[in-house]
Amino acid sequence: MMNFVFPPAVQAAIEVGKYAQVFTSAGVPIGLARDAATGQFAAHAVGAVVNNSPLSPLVSPVQLAMGGLQMYQNHMGFQAVQTSLGVLQATTAVIGVGVAAGVALSAVNLHQTLKLKKAVERLEVKVENGFINLEQLLKGQGAEIKQLISEVVADIKFENHRLVLVRAYGLFNQAIQRMRSALKLQDINRRNAEIDAARGMLFEALADYRNPHLLEETCAGGQLRRLECSWAIEQSIIGTYQVQNEFGAAGDRLSQLQQQIRQDGLTVIAGCDSDEELDFLFPEITRIHNHDLAALDTWQNQIDWIKSLSQSELKQLESADFSKSDLAVMGDKNSATTALAIPDEQLFYENLRPKSHFYALRTQLELMLDRQRREDYESYIIKQGQIAGHKSLVLSNLEKASDLAVANLFYYFRIRDESEDELELKFDGTTTDTHTPTVVAESSPSDRVKQKNPETTEASLEEDSQAMKEFGLTPEQTRIMFSYQYHLVQADIDNQSNNDVKNTIKQEFLRGFQGNIDNQSEPVKNILKQEWLRHWENATTLFLNSQIAPETPQNSSLNLITDFESLKKSVKSHLISPGNQLTRYLILLEVTLFQPYYPLGDSRDEAFKDLKLEQEYTGKLRDFARSLDIDPDCVLRFKSNYKEAIQGIKGGINPWFLGAVGAVVLGVVAVLATPLVVGLLAPILAPGLSGAAAVSAVLAALGGGAIAAGGMGMAGGMAVIVAGGSILGASAGVGVGALFSQSPDTALIQAAKLEVVMREIVVIQKDIRKAQEILKEQRLAIRSIEDQLDELLLNQQKNHKEIENLKRAIEYLKKALERNQALM
Repeated sequence: MMNFVFPPAVQAAIEVGKYAQVFTSAGVPIGLARDAATGQFAAHAVGAVVNNSPLSPLVSPVQLAMGGLQMYQNHMGFQAVQTSLGVLQATTAVIGVGVAAGVALSAVNLHQTLKLKKAVERLEVKVENGFINLEQLLKGQGAEIKQLISEVVADIKFENHRLVLVRAYGLFNQAIQRMRSALKLQDINRRNAEIDAARGMLFEALADYRNPHLLEETCAGGQLRRLECSWAIEQSIIGTYQVQNEFGAAGDRLSQLQQQIRQDGLTVIAGCDSDEELDFLFPEITRIHNHDLAALDTWQNQIDWIKSLSQSELKQLESADFSKSDLAVMGDKNSATTALAIPDEQLFYENLRPKSHFYALRTQLELMLDRQRREDYESYIIKQGQIAGHKSLVLSNLEKASDLAVANLFYYFRIRDESEDELELKFDGTTTDTHTPTVVAESSPSDRVKQKNPETTEASLEEDSQAMKEFGLTPEQTRIMFSYQYHLVQADIDNQSNNDVKNTIKQEFLRGFQGNIDNQSEPVKNILKQEWLRHWENATTLFLNSQIAPETPQNSSLNLITDFESLKKSVKSHLISPGNQLTRYLILLEVTLFQPYYPLGDSRDEAFKDLKLEQEYTGKLRDFARSLDIDPDCVLRFKSNYKEAIQGIKGGINPWFLGAVGAVVLGVVAVLATPLVVGLLAPILAPGLSGAAAVSAVLAALGGGAIAAGGMGMAGGMAVIVAGGSILGASAGVGVGALFSQSPDTALIQAAKLEVVMREIVVIQKDIRKAQEILKEQRLAIRSIEDQLDELLLNQQKNHKEIENLKRAIEYLKKALERNQALM
């Protein structure tokens, strides 16, 4: 309900019963007050409050909606439209043509535009030909926006747009001047003729602002500003009908305009495809909905009320003395502050954004403008809620829910449905899909679970697992990750170094050391750790060089970066950029969870089996985080979330969990460290290597958290998949099914890491859109691995071990999916 604000003296008179506020026959308040005794119209409202905020439309002139039929208020209304149009058009010089930069949109967002509008009203800034002098517009702006505006001004395409807008603004100004002159004419026929002519000019200007060719050449933000200009002109046209007492035509066009604004808003929202555009659109469209449409509705109510008046009441309204209200309006205008606070809509959006994601926020705007669409969404949610057994999702509850809640629920069910539809299409055995698994006679178990189709190409990877690519590292990024792990082990070695006896102990070792390491001195451990590190460095180097694409120059090689300063320089060159933030997080996660001294596949593994990190090295890991430009607190968060994920996915609490969760990694590598298993996995995980080199490379990479992407990834620059992303590639032929069939705990580890990433994405970074993509790929992966299990079941006796392992792996993956869904 709109609450009107009257001048203090009038409001006091209303409260004591001297004046009475005017209502329509339907009980809707009108912004007018009458003398209770005489019935004479005494004052008009000077403002209104909507949703506990002062009515402050971006485009709509409140003077035309609350001024009755007074010439002064009509004049003020046209002047308000003129100011709004000039400011809105001027901002198009910043937005430009085509895709607008985020900094450009932020420079002319709702807050900045309202401040600019106030400056124009106070004559601090002058609008000429529909644009503002660039020196005034650039005042207080940074170098980036100044450079951007310079580029827009130099853009030939924008110059073509500017010429059309200058012409349209010129026509509008001439029409307004003609209207002002017409209102002073005493001859009613001459007055109406002049108003008709002015209205024709306004229609001509309107056609320029709504030129579909020009609109389609600019971004969603630019379209909105030009459409706002057209709405301003439409209101001027309605004003011309009102001053001619053509209330039927005025009311009809008001109704059409409200529908037009809603439809235009939906069109603009549909064209929004970036977070920067949504940041611009959401507060502004919310302001238009809450204030401009509310003002137009008030104007509509007043027009309908005026149409119901008798001729005597109409004449009384025309001749009413509203000077007290007019003086109050002037006083309020002169006392307005130049520094506007951040609009409520902007604060509302900033509070809302962390609670949702791009698609749901965009849909919330659509539901705000289109109530029928909301009803359709509610029906869909109720139907899906019944299927899923959610008894609380009934109409009576949904009607009370916010637009955001409805949007979030809609996308929750839609993502689930899309995943199921894709699964049906992808895995329905009755189709002719070339991805349908086939059985090869006498093939080994691992051959059958290696991949769904050995001819999987990068095109199918693109189709099947977009989310997996987020977890891919290039060869150089993989080298950086392994180099950090090298420095972690070196820190452990330095921590317990004993130079006095090192050489003696080394000789003992070289002669052949046997026995339980726990019974030996610290120097023995130190030497063994050095030997393990040397062997691991060689193995990881072999692995890295096996990932170099065939077209790479022959003299190219990838060795670990053993000098930490050089490592930091490499990070700065290859990783420190906004687009690489997730990659840096993934690298830090793998380094944080790294547990060295695992088997590397030769006779020395027995000597290494009881080695372990002497401490957690949290300080060193925090240093690594800083060098990666990541909050150091992530280190403890990663460890805590990983331990919780391992426990939650496997189920139950026991001393093994409460001890070193990293023991899971050592156990996995130990299971895989057999010539038979490594021989089966090497073609998948270390293509191009064979024999002992393949064994060491496979184990070194797996222990370091890297699973080779194979030829598919190399074609796109991706060498390995880390941080649980290999699960998402299960349906794209990455070969993790073979891995899981040999070691289900590998699935446990990968799922736990993926949960850590999900928590970071959902809880910390608030990227719900990316999280939903990951959930979708998790579902696809589980179905793919279940199909691989079905193949193994064709020969249960022969594949007994692999079947049991894969069943357990699927249990882990399903539990992990449940936990990740719960995060949403």
